[in-house]
Amino acid sequence: MLTLRSALFVPLADERFIARAHERGADALLLDLEDSVPPAYKREARARLPDAARRLAALGATVMVRVNAAPDLAADDLDAAAHSPVAAVFLPKVESAAQVRAAGKQLAPSAARLVAMLESPGAVLAAVDIAKAGGRLAGLAFGSEDYCGALGIASGKAALDWPAQLLAAAARARGLAAFGVPVPLTEIADMEAFSRLLEKARAMGFTGCTCIHPRQVAAANRVYSPTADEIALAKEIIAAFDAALREGRGAFALHGRMIDAPVVDQARATLARVRAS
Repeated sequence: MLTLRSALFVPLADERFIARAHERGADALLLDLEDSVPPAYKREARARLPDAARRLAALGATVMVRVNAAPDLAADDLDAAAHSPVAAVFLPKVESAAQVRAAGKQLAPSAARLVAMLESPGAVLAAVDIAKAGGRLAGLAFGSEDYCGALGIASGKAALDWPAQLLAAAARARGLAAFGVPVPLTEIADMEAFSRLLEKARAMGFTGCTCIHPRQVAAANRVYSPTADEIALAKEIIAAFDAALREGRGAFALHGRMIDAPVVDQARATLARVRAS
């Protein structure tokens, strides 16, 4: 699984964004060939990918890339990605597991993983099957804005809860990362509101967030990092569970709460997030 709290989109069409991307504090930099690149600049942006990825990787960044979905662009994008030092490729507008497997073959001989972006009602309904694509697949991402566009609805919170929850469950059931929030990622002014949305996404099972603006990175890193209190409680639960097992007990009470194996698994997952952050 890709254990990332934040992945910052970096438009490959503009060198200014690339030059300072590593200073933004994101767990990964998501070089973008798709929505942030105007049609007339697609080839130029693709040609920039290998060098940009090498430079950022040399600075210690985890580098990923989002390719285009259009067939006349996707093949060349994947070929460029296969010859660049990228850890993962975000594959937009995925509708089936077959698309994921085909993209994986095109990435040879690269070791890059794949993240399937589900951005339509059909894709969300196929989330369980897509999550079983295997091979290079390391995560699912929810494209909320395109999802709303496909439904012909405004970007409303209530309409996105169900598809977001389904995608997160499908990903986590297969041990995959889940990126996204149950609203479009357009909020860049009110970081308190954005943080609340991230808290909701985390409660749904999402493991991290793609960020369209550097201001969103700090919020994502904070929300997806366990607090000091959460870490302390997780350690206490695990220690108490080990002691209980030595006494022949599989369940016990701690701070007025019953603790058994599933709760201990949650505590271990909390500490795993600490090690990954």
